[in-house]
Amino acid sequence: MDFDRFLALPRPSALALAPDGSRLVAAIGQYDDASGKLISALWELDPTGATEPQRLTRSAGGESQPVFHADGSLYFVSARDDEKSALWRLPAAGEAERVCGADDVRIGGSTVVIATSMLPGSKDAADDEAQRKERKTSGILHTSSPVRVWGSELGPDETRLQVANGIDLTPTPGNALIETEYAAAPDGRTVIAKWFVSRGDWPLVQLVAIDTATGDRRVLAEDPEAGFYSPVVSPDSRYVVATRWDDPQPDTAPWVTLVLIDLETGERRDLVNDPAVWPSDSATPVFTPDSSALYFVADDHGDRPIVRVDLETGVRTRITDAGSYTSIQVAPDGSALFALHHDMDSPHAPVRVDLATGDVVRLMPSEVELPGRVERVEATAPDGATIPGWLLLPNTDGPAPLVLRVHGGPDASAGGWNWRWNPWWLVAAGYAVLLPDPALSIGYGKEFIERGWQGWGATVYDDVIALTDVVEQRPDIDATRTAAIGGSFGGYMVNWIAGHTDRFRCLISHAGIWHLAGFQGTADYSGYFARQFGTPEDRPERYAERSPSQYLKNITTPILVTHGGQDQRVPTSQGNHLFADLQRRGVESAYLSFPDEGHMILKPANARLWNQTMIDWLDRHLR
Repeated sequence: MDFDRFLALPRPSALALAPDGSRLVAAIGQYDDASGKLISALWELDPTGATEPQRLTRSAGGESQPVFHADGSLYFVSARDDEKSALWRLPAAGEAERVCGADDVRIGGSTVVIATSMLPGSKDAADDEAQRKERKTSGILHTSSPVRVWGSELGPDETRLQVANGIDLTPTPGNALIETEYAAAPDGRTVIAKWFVSRGDWPLVQLVAIDTATGDRRVLAEDPEAGFYSPVVSPDSRYVVATRWDDPQPDTAPWVTLVLIDLETGERRDLVNDPAVWPSDSATPVFTPDSSALYFVADDHGDRPIVRVDLETGVRTRITDAGSYTSIQVAPDGSALFALHHDMDSPHAPVRVDLATGDVVRLMPSEVELPGRVERVEATAPDGATIPGWLLLPNTDGPAPLVLRVHGGPDASAGGWNWRWNPWWLVAAGYAVLLPDPALSIGYGKEFIERGWQGWGATVYDDVIALTDVVEQRPDIDATRTAAIGGSFGGYMVNWIAGHTDRFRCLISHAGIWHLAGFQGTADYSGYFARQFGTPEDRPERYAERSPSQYLKNITTPILVTHGGQDQRVPTSQGNHLFADLQRRGVESAYLSFPDEGHMILKPANARLWNQTMIDWLDRHLR
């Protein structure tokens, strides 16, 4: 599977189940040769898996975010007629029709709620369009933080929640709805939304309940030491479940819990609060049809299984075994779940999970011919902790050169299928790839995160080196030809590795932190890192100790630096600074910059060049 074959694989991203369970629709992205873009379309799947999928939509703009209405019609978002996305309705019989401009959609019963971008002061869509035509300046006046998120600057647009072709629920939101998360109650009377309140460099993240008839808003959940995310409402519209994330602290790692909130009284209690269980943000939880229990996904040793928790007793039951799941849907009779399943050796595919037997049935072909095999490996760290990982081995003769790849996050896992930086194209090029889950990885309990919370660099370095040492002892690995690569936090670790060992022949750092103090002040959520590390003014010694730039004089290993020019998470100044320092010191280095990309290299043509440049760099130093 070279990169072109990888690019051609279908990419299911979302499922929607009709209220009566008779129809299942998936949004599936596929590479379009003519435009050179990944374009999503809607496909009808047989919920039983007996018949072949049928394509429902075709347009150059693509379709996404399918959701069914109570009347059986299908709503989705598409940019068909102009550059701005819109909400469309596809009846059970007939052609799709445009409803209104929209970026996102939720449906509660017969109430359709959209998220849409509008200029401040706009009264409606027509007024917004007129203001855009009159606007002659690009200036944006910010009065609160953050000012940027991921790959774009905030403003002048504001995200609003509206009833489709009806009341504007949030006419003056400011930045309250950035990174919008909301849910419509099944009775159609209430919308639950994540709500940002400016609070210096780190916002207070509330949950609010908004009346869909009047727009009246009340605070449903608030905690000065935590934020609330990913709300979902029970079928009887009585309860809300949300994810509660602790705010970071310098000496304590944040933890994630699921909370249950009574929508009428606001009474809140923990539903899942266990130091061994990390509720995953890869899938929104979903209630059982009778509102008595909840299905959620938990990170667990590299897998993301579906777990059922009883609302009354709190008893948890693991539903699925190996692999990871997302986009969960529940059959209306409660007999089955529908979801997208993926694993290290299999891309995302829609499946049906029989809750009586546990059988998992694929609903569309997803077989891919891989260029190798995968094994689980582990090592013991200097502090005695067990460090897990995966080793991908090519179908080649003789010992293979080894590439250590450190995942980003750092609160993440290397487990599962990765579309953004898939390791199999390296395996196809003849490399063995080691994917460790070191300290700070999720799915191994709170203590595993805590041991690395203030050990950025040092503890994680010990972990990945311990696992590399074990793997290099294998007869199918050539320990004389090794490299280390990583992106985001993984790029930070590659930069750290560069200053602490010369054991690798070459390194690749993508979007990696180089100068920690400079990063803290320029990242989109700079307040998060100020809360984790303290500020450079208050704790200069911590920043100096944990900054890879402090160890520049030790670096001799050739480094390829790559970065997106629109990256706001790890600003491109970090890549520029690293490359300039390497050049000044005479270290062999190269810099691949993508001015039109953000934190991740997503455009297919750019991704192809990015991948090929990395392979060329590895071939140059390891062959």
